[in-house]
Amino acid sequence: MLAGCDFLMMPSQYEPCGLPQMYAQAYGTVPVVHETGGLKDSVSGLWDEHRDRETATGFLFCGFDENHLKERMYQALEVFHKKHDLFRQIQMNGLRKNYYWPQAIDEYERHLDWTLDSDAAVS
Repeated sequence: MLAGCDFLMMPSQYEPCGLPQMYAQAYGTVPVVHETGGLKDSVSGLWDEHRDRETATGFLFCGFDENHLKERMYQALEVFHKKHDLFRQIQMNGLRKNYYWPQAIDEYERHLDWTLDSDAAVS
């Protein structure tokens, strides 16, 4: 189903990880998500069309209410209908994302090593 969609709307109030937005990007489906938890970690938002063109993989909204969600959905639909090249760029950015678990594990281990090797905080 995700492969046949233009958008995935995922307005979760709380989302510790979330996999659907990652699957969606792998199929070229553009996620529209609430900026929380794993959603904000795995979706790069289009906040400024010129600055974020090369990195945006979807649309994020802040503030968990219908007006913020509508604002971001309107932006997504405008890009889809009127700025086809930008929409294709967002799709391609998402297709290039790498959610390979061993890479994430390596990064996690680096953070653990850094934390364990640092001096203890003294109060």
